Amino acid sequence: MRRSTDTQRHRTPVHLRVPTRKEVRHLPPHELAPLLIGWMEHSPIEIVPSRGQIQLVIEVLLDRPDAAEMAPLVTMCRNYSSDA
Repeated sequence: MRRSTDTQRHRTPVHLRVPTRKEVRHLPPHELAPLLIGWMEHSPIEIVPSRGQIQLVIEVLLDRPDAAEMAPLVTMCRNYSSDA
């Protein structure tokens, strides 16, 4: 028996996209943040990032010409990596 839409539980959408190095290197923070959050927090177990992958993201972010603007994303990645 199907539940009516008003009684169905809210489900977080599954994130199936891993940001590319090119995206990490070039996207502005307001576009990159949702991609990184989706990958880290809403991915199926098969594509959840490892500490090594997150470290690579941090290195790419720190190598950007606008690295100072990336500080909040770097902090977010470091926090995720230390919790993983």
